[in-house]
Amino acid sequence: MKIQNSLLLILLIFTTSCNPSEKKSQMIEGVLVHSVYFWLNNPESEDDRKVFEKAIKRLISTNKLAVKKHLGKPGNTAKRGVVDNSYDYCMILTFPTLEAQRLYQDDPTHLIFIDQAKHLWKKVTVYDSMKEPI
Repeated sequence: MKIQNSLLLILLIFTTSCNPSEKKSQMIEGVLVHSVYFWLNNPESEDDRKVFEKAIKRLISTNKLAVKKHLGKPGNTAKRGVVDNSYDYCMILTFPTLEAQRLYQDDPTHLIFIDQAKHLWKKVTVYDSMKEPI
């Protein structure tokens, strides 16, 4: 009986200490992360936002060179001196190789997006980073 209780206690401790629904952090897929921030000329214009969103969503959905894709707006995070929430849209693409990112620059999906939307923004800032071993 003592052995059964001890085994039951061990089993209880083991099963309650493991959370199967807890997800582990994962590395971002891709060797190169291409982060692009857009400031629109008229961010208050619903029409301009719709045109911009249609063009950038077409780029994201049709481009086959990027392995992971993200489109977002500034987060409603705490105001701090190091946080820049002044942009209107952020697009992040990851590429499997530096060569894939270079090909993306001249890819028709990218060039069409620029042609359709460049009149809508006043500023674009790009941050590219290469993966480092952790």
